[in-house]
Amino acid sequence: MNNLIRFIVRYQFLLLFLLLEGFSLWLLASHNYYQRAALGNFTRSITGVTYTQIDRIRTYFRLIPINEKLVRENLELRNELARISVLMESAGLRSHDTVNMPGYSLKPARVVNNSINRRHNFLTLNVGRNHGVTRDMGVITQNGVVGVIVGVSDNFSTAISLLNIDMKLSARLKRTEYFGSFYWDGRNPRQGILSDIPLHVNLTKGDTIVTSGYSAIFPPDIILGTIESFDTRQGNFYTIRADLTADFSKLNHVWVVDNYSTAERHELENIMEDD
Repeated sequence: MNNLIRFIVRYQFLLLFLLLEGFSLWLLASHNYYQRAALGNFTRSITGVTYTQIDRIRTYFRLIPINEKLVRENLELRNELARISVLMESAGLRSHDTVNMPGYSLKPARVVNNSINRRHNFLTLNVGRNHGVTRDMGVITQNGVVGVIVGVSDNFSTAISLLNIDMKLSARLKRTEYFGSFYWDGRNPRQGILSDIPLHVNLTKGDTIVTSGYSAIFPPDIILGTIESFDTRQGNFYTIRADLTADFSKLNHVWVVDNYSTAERHELENIMEDD
């Protein structure tokens, strides 16, 4: 304790200067949009570099199982593509690339920071403005929806996770085509909630929930989860609890979804709203 007191007394002016300097920066960023945006981009760049270095160390010890998993997934994809090509050629049709969805492109990215134990979870990706990433792009894996880009610097981006109580997206039941809102209630990181499904809809445990395609962010039919349970305590609609197909505790490689027609669609919808 005496050493701590002597340290504070010896460096009191330096500590006071650092405290006042930090307070000044906070005031400047809190009350000026330009400085706040600039500071946000600078912070994203610094934290992005830090997270990348930490992630490289972690990744070094995960290379063997990750490579084995990628090899298995690549083999499964090649086998599936070969099967589809044979079926389409036998039907007299020309096969297309099933990985790239019409009107969309996928940009590969790696998760360098991720959280799942908060009510407001975010991810940091190692791609940014220099890679063609912008705000409001979707983030997916082969196992389903991950999140939406909300902040971008030159080489990094931040995405709001599906495991964030502020995120909602339009979803539908694949078997019956009925749609509603899909969100996370802040409880189990392996489950989400589908709401606004009318009581007359026939539900079955295990039914698949996918994106509706009504949003410009995600294409239709990207899987979200499967029905685990449902109840009717919310008036005229079901409350459906679903098991998420994406395991957020193991996120590593993801895809950023770029919709070619986003600008055109927003322009048309804005015109309709003005009318």
